[in-house]
Amino acid sequence: MNGELTLALAFATGIFGAFHCVGMCGGINGGFFIRYGNFPNLLPVLTFHGARIGVYTLLGVSGALLGQVVVQAGLVGKAQGVLMILAGILIVVLGLNLLDLIGKKRIQQARKVWFSGDDFINQKQSLPLVAGLFNGFVPCSLVFSVAIKAAASADPLNAGLLMLAFGAGTLPAMAAVSLLGSFIGQKVRGSMAKLAGVGVVLLGLWTVYEGVIFYDIMRGLANW
Repeated sequence: MNGELTLALAFATGIFGAFHCVGMCGGINGGFFIRYGNFPNLLPVLTFHGARIGVYTLLGVSGALLGQVVVQAGLVGKAQGVLMILAGILIVVLGLNLLDLIGKKRIQQARKVWFSGDDFINQKQSLPLVAGLFNGFVPCSLVFSVAIKAAASADPLNAGLLMLAFGAGTLPAMAAVSLLGSFIGQKVRGSMAKLAGVGVVLLGLWTVYEGVIFYDIMRGLANW
């Protein structure tokens, strides 16, 4: 039997491996959309996951160009571990905001450091893009395994298409998590909003924990 990774096999891997993706990235994905709300608007969900899948595609292309080491090097993994920790901290902040422990005025002031004028007015539309890019770089053994297999083809176009097919396979389950989080964030009020805030904080803390564990593993592989 030919062990070559095909587009159909990459897509099927995404479909059947999506539960792993939900387990790894559900905190970032669901936690972000609980705070973001905006249900039933699909555009933020598609933007978020388009950015995430775009990162997967980039990993495939760069892996084929630079060699498999780009997707399995300890140094790259350490950087991804740090990103995951930062993403977890951000989710915790969003949860604390839902609990009114961090005031909206403070968050708005922080945003104004980065946005002004029309950019500040439209910044909410850019948040799913930024969050999706963040999510795409979150360390994931399943993504790594497919990216390494794709990079082995040594064909940047083919490797990129393989990772695109894999990402498309993960879309149904991951988008469902986003829509559920968005629905919860849009509908909950009062004490239920507080409960949702506690849930978001817990998801953020779990993401930080996963990032610390992954960083420690990659530090061991890098030997420094």
